[in-house]
Amino acid sequence: MSRSIVSIPPGLRLLALPTLRDASLVAALVASVSLLAGLVRLMPLLLAPSVPARLGLPFARAALAVSLEVAFVVAPALGAALAAARLVDRGEARAVFALGASPRSLVASALPVWLLAFALSGLASLAWGLEAEAPGRLAARLLVDGRAACVDFAARDPRSPHAATVPLADATWICLPGEPPRLVMSPSLLGGSALAARSIELSADTTSLVADDLVLALPSNETTGPMTVRVGRASVRGLLPLGRPSNLRAPVRACLLGSTALSSALFASLSVLAFGLGGRALALFVGLSGPALALLVFSALEREKSPLSAYLIVPALGSLGPLLAARFAWHLPSRRSLRA
Repeated sequence: MSRSIVSIPPGLRLLALPTLRDASLVAALVASVSLLAGLVRLMPLLLAPSVPARLGLPFARAALAVSLEVAFVVAPALGAALAAARLVDRGEARAVFALGASPRSLVASALPVWLLAFALSGLASLAWGLEAEAPGRLAARLLVDGRAACVDFAARDPRSPHAATVPLADATWICLPGEPPRLVMSPSLLGGSALAARSIELSADTTSLVADDLVLALPSNETTGPMTVRVGRASVRGLLPLGRPSNLRAPVRACLLGSTALSSALFASLSVLAFGLGGRALALFVGLSGPALALLVFSALEREKSPLSAYLIVPALGSLGPLLAARFAWHLPSRRSLRA
């Protein structure tokens, strides 16, 4: 019985597979560091005695989504630059070019890796984009988990009152003996008013809610004293938002950051090969320049009410960053002495 041997095309073996390996390692490292940093920031909040442990899971999922989004934007360019620099260091790039290939054709041979970078980055951005465009979804899950935790506490000790704090929503579930759970929301969210209800449904942007069995305590003002309003079901609008929704819809965000990962990786590899840059330090400098510039500008645009057209600069910077960084590295004194 004969066995067929599947040969790997030279282009894939030279650049695509090393790029995939290096990008995978970088993605794992970046995601781990980012996730750890996010969890460290959340630790004081989640370790508070009144916050149930089960509320940590939604926060952990959100932190993981953010970490993966950043990792899959940064890792492809760094992996591409490192793999290309290794080809230069070993002399393999020069040998391939002597046989008639060009940096452009060598980079084009790794097309499956570039498409994979686009797909993975897009999926990671889509996952976080669904949360970023509607912060009320996370708050709603926290409210549901907080209520369940309060009910569990009451079931274990039905004779004592219990409380379960929901950090993001700035609210607390109160479980009194013999009574159904009630949610009390902080006056800071309601502009000075206090609210208690049997159940609450937050809107996607957290600026309004629908409450059942609502008790609303209004503070005194210049014309009236403090008032208490109780209704069976009410809609409350004009709340202070818990977080600013993203300017971009999730699919648009996915395409934008996927394109940024693709362009920065492609141009990082092309720049290193075209300028003949070797060494890990220069590769990291070139590979990081595109994603860093793109993410900085992307973050600045999200903090403002930016038009969709303004975001087109993000993938453009992902392409331009490696080219400028490689050009700068090529003119370094150490590089000039090597060329001489």
